[in-house]
Amino acid sequence: MPKVSPKKSARKSSKKKSGRRLGLFCLFLFVAATLAAGFYFMVLYPGTQPGTTLPVLSGQSKKKPLHQETEPLPAPLYEEPALPHQAPPVATRPKKAEKKPLTDRPFVAIVIDDMGYRQNTGKALLALDLPLSFAFLPFTPFSDELQQEAQARGRDILLHLPLEPMDPKANPGPGALSTAMGPDAMQDRFREDLQAVPKAIGVNNHMGSRFTANPQAMRTLLAMVRTRGLFFLDSVTAADSVAYDLALAMGVKAERRTVFLDNDQNPDKIMAQLDLLIRLAGEHGQAVGIGHPYPATVEALRRYQSQLRTRTEMVGVSRLVH
Repeated sequence: MPKVSPKKSARKSSKKKSGRRLGLFCLFLFVAATLAAGFYFMVLYPGTQPGTTLPVLSGQSKKKPLHQETEPLPAPLYEEPALPHQAPPVATRPKKAEKKPLTDRPFVAIVIDDMGYRQNTGKALLALDLPLSFAFLPFTPFSDELQQEAQARGRDILLHLPLEPMDPKANPGPGALSTAMGPDAMQDRFREDLQAVPKAIGVNNHMGSRFTANPQAMRTLLAMVRTRGLFFLDSVTAADSVAYDLALAMGVKAERRTVFLDNDQNPDKIMAQLDLLIRLAGEHGQAVGIGHPYPATVEALRRYQSQLRTRTEMVGVSRLVH
């Protein structure tokens, strides 16, 4: 049997020991990686375990909570002063998939309230190359003329229905409905108001913080809205308004105001509100802004109209009701 030199024996022994160390080290790495992966999937990311699905947030959970609006100061019949406070936006609710725009831009509708008293600013707003919607007060001096022009331009027309405010000193104007009215009296008044705005396809409230917070009064009104195939836009002049939720429960197509645009009648401030409107529309898929026939609103929309066209899918408000 040949003799093995001590040097060769030492080299073989060293190789065996190195091989064992490498094998143990690889085994350790494999075990560590397996444990780390198990810890990640079982503890940090449990939704990916076999047989488990990730939780889906409800529409209410996805909705960013935003403060609601208290009723703005009442405007006199023929004069519309600036409102002194900044109206917080109202959160919108995610819409159905079929409402998704053809582009990635969110839907935005802008409704101009209090139409019918101001002829020049009303015409200037109608002349803008934007699909604005227009809410007409009943029994106003320039209503017929401006309604005809709005219809000729294919704009959405709403009845801006005067409703009882919280402040008894505030005058909502002719044709107002109150919570003290019986169903018959309310129906007669509503019919007269609609006859003054015959092209209306929807209704939104003028003032109405007391009325829209009264479920019984709103049920009577919404039943008449439903009978005539109209939709209801809640201007949200009261934080406790029941109008929107009650309309949906009664099968009336409805939507809510998101942002008041021109409480501060300064074009730069109005454009800041338009920025807010677009941001909220991006978060929720759509949003509704409400403005008024003020010269400052006309100026702001003229200066901002290219941004509205490029950043949003502007539509009539009837496209956003559901």
